[in-house]
Amino acid sequence: MKPLLLVLLVVIASGAKAAPRLTVLDVGEGQAVLLHEGGHGILIDTGHPGMARHVLQRLSALGVEQLDYLILTHLHPDHAGGYFRLREQFPEAVLLYTGHPLPPDVRPDLTRWLNQAVMADTRRRRFLAGDTLRWRGATLEALWPSSFSDANLNRHSLVLMIHYRGIRLLLMGDADVVVERALLERGRLSGPVDLLVAGHHGAGDATSEGFLATIRPGYAVISVNSDNIRGYPAATVVERLERSAGRLLRTDRDGELQFLLICPPSPENARCRIELSKAGEKAPTKRCCGEPPVPGLQ
Repeated sequence: MKPLLLVLLVVIASGAKAAPRLTVLDVGEGQAVLLHEGGHGILIDTGHPGMARHVLQRLSALGVEQLDYLILTHLHPDHAGGYFRLREQFPEAVLLYTGHPLPPDVRPDLTRWLNQAVMADTRRRRFLAGDTLRWRGATLEALWPSSFSDANLNRHSLVLMIHYRGIRLLLMGDADVVVERALLERGRLSGPVDLLVAGHHGAGDATSEGFLATIRPGYAVISVNSDNIRGYPAATVVERLERSAGRLLRTDRDGELQFLLICPPSPENARCRIELSKAGEKAPTKRCCGEPPVPGLQ
């Protein structure tokens, strides 16, 4: 792990009022993205169980005292495995999830336990394509899924677009090329985005040429660990992103990435811009809390 980290800041200044920041946490093998402002936050995925303590430490360090929403894109352990620790720490957070119906014997066991816990969570709310959430001046829009056809977790991963004063931030979860094609055919994606968090950790089954030609991301981020056992990110995807995005960043090399949107104080409809800063945090090199390796990550 490199001691010097690159942190991408997207700061939003609107007069005296602070505005949201988006931080792609470095959680090693997995993904966790934090939207935060003024001591409040929305966490989109949690990373795997072994990173739960690290995620809680980073939330505290970033000034998040109240988690308003916890959003799970899908129930693979590398995206949702920290749910139990996060729920203990923030019992009042509203849980947003697609409600993807899974068979009672779904594997691995951790996904089955997560499904049981999420379905029993009294603060759970369904969040599907067409639903929106307004939060502190930002709007979170669900683009996918609208329905369910089988138990394929990646194929039914929640896809989110975050809007703020003209800025568009696209989070693909673990969605693959089939989802990308459907989003394009249904007209749910058009024009450039300022930031793309690439689908499925840069795997070869996502981030297609046609998809990138449409969204033309200013920045692209791959959330992945070093020496990934599945070979993520795929060399072909990295090459595509290097050609298509204004700049490609990776948590395994650049560490925690914090996006700060800079907005002029007036007029209200003025376009914001993205700036970079060098500061951040790397995932711990040792697994915390004595948890064993997590089976069944995909």
